[in-house]
Amino acid sequence: MKHILRALAAGAVVFAGVGIANAADSWRHGVVEAKGDAGIQFMPSKFAGKFNLDLETVEFASSTVPVKALLAGEIDSYATTPLTAIAAMAEGASLKFLGCNWPGMTYDLYAKGDIKTIKDLKGRSVGISGPGGAPDLFAREALRWGGLDPSEVTFANAGGGGDRFRAVVAGVVDATATSSEFEPEAAERGVNIIARAPEATPNLLRICVVTSDKVIAEKHDQLVRFLAAQMAGHKYAIENPKETADYAREVAKLPPDDKSPEFIFEEVVKYNAVKPDLPIMADKLQWNVDMMHRNGRIKETYDIKTFIDEGPRQEALKLVATN
Repeated sequence: MKHILRALAAGAVVFAGVGIANAADSWRHGVVEAKGDAGIQFMPSKFAGKFNLDLETVEFASSTVPVKALLAGEIDSYATTPLTAIAAMAEGASLKFLGCNWPGMTYDLYAKGDIKTIKDLKGRSVGISGPGGAPDLFAREALRWGGLDPSEVTFANAGGGGDRFRAVVAGVVDATATSSEFEPEAAERGVNIIARAPEATPNLLRICVVTSDKVIAEKHDQLVRFLAAQMAGHKYAIENPKETADYAREVAKLPPDDKSPEFIFEEVVKYNAVKPDLPIMADKLQWNVDMMHRNGRIKETYDIKTFIDEGPRQEALKLVATN
């Protein structure tokens, strides 16, 4: 997979060791960098063999890159913010939403110790991963929720989620939007949480599964089995918290005393954020389309139902029920 790195972005890395030996069919699936949520995100790899699939999981440092990899045919699917897919669909990309495995937006807006409220951010900087990504749009909507116009801050590219949080700790940027799993460390580092997604942006979706029309047409059977593995893996992850946390530390190479996997797991349970049956939330997806238009990230709004394919998910549900 090194050719993917050269062809797409220096920020993309391959997660070695995720896959099932001797499986009949290969599948390449993109996710954003492994963090404390990796136990849930990567657990399906342990179930791929059950569905005769060799699953290779490719990590990307930014949520804006996987859609490019999918359109280039370098991966078969990806699971990250639906916002980048919505932007590509607005430009005519032949993509489809297949379901949302982590619809609950477990995100926070973090700020330096002297910033206590969103209005304190006026004239300050906010770190994002790139224009149009989840950190960018969550931050903009959270600012509005807190009574501050996004034009009153400066947005700066500060890398992936972990890099952005460390940028706040180091004072490189004044605030950032990233996963809520950094909350325990924020308390230790004197970093404030000035907005939480469940309150500020309840309709913003965190992770949905996307593929291309080409993959649906040419790899339909493998696609159904891939979705079945996702369903089985996420269900197992939610039912086995200790194993899920341990696996997160293994995958993300976290130190043994890092408690972010436990924190994110507890929050997922609290907000019922992960959905193993991968529901397609058309109403919320439509809200995201309209929100992107409102923020000037797409020129025109459109009917998201045109870019939803419910068929593979329904077949996958039946497959899981018989295995």
